[in-house]
Amino acid sequence: MKLTEKVYLIGGSAYGYSAPGDCNLYIVDCGDSLAMIDSGGGAGVHKVMENIKRMGLDKKNIEVLFATHCHYDHIGGNNELKKRTGCKIAAHEAEVDEIEELGELSLYEMAKLEGLEFKPANVDFRLKDGQILKVGDVDFEIIHTPGHTPGGICLLTEEDNTKNLFSGDTASAQGKLGWVNGPGCDISEWKRSIKKLVKIEPDRMFPGHGVFVLSGATDHLKQLDVNMNTPWTVVVPSG
Repeated sequence: MKLTEKVYLIGGSAYGYSAPGDCNLYIVDCGDSLAMIDSGGGAGVHKVMENIKRMGLDKKNIEVLFATHCHYDHIGGNNELKKRTGCKIAAHEAEVDEIEELGELSLYEMAKLEGLEFKPANVDFRLKDGQILKVGDVDFEIIHTPGHTPGGICLLTEEDNTKNLFSGDTASAQGKLGWVNGPGCDISEWKRSIKKLVKIEPDRMFPGHGVFVLSGATDHLKQLDVNMNTPWTVVVPSG
């Protein structure tokens, strides 16, 4: 599914576009190269590859696969996709061990309860906040956004003077709150990360789950900022 001139949705269970449980998977057209964001839970790799081919993209051009964070529904396809495409895997330095060893923060035990099994893949690029990783003709700015997990990142690109934000599970559209009680989750850090994203003022937002936003993304982030700082008794009513 082509979302902009450069951005494609190539997987995601919310759209029936790959396997159940998959996060949203994106590809960015970087000229002679392609960059992929997240790999899903692993069961949908075959379908994802079919989607890539159907959209006229060449899997051999996938140069980098960014992992927005270490949860299994975002890294489960790393190993298989690396084998099939020869791509390099990039992740924040704080979560390299979790991704390579399928540690506690990866929630791999939960994945197995859902019938998923996959092998980890080595991380080739250890990312830091503020770093620019150039893929083809596109600059990807790395924004460290801890909170959901300690090494969560967002990716910022520019397309025709428009800011595209790939927000992983740090931020969803419509101010929706993410999963807040997983291992490694830090609400205080997460609140600071959202305020950091608001200051960037992105135009579009492509989150790890749910709908994407093709304009006015900053307004969605502002609503999320409000929701994150609302007393929990109101945000999550008891009973």
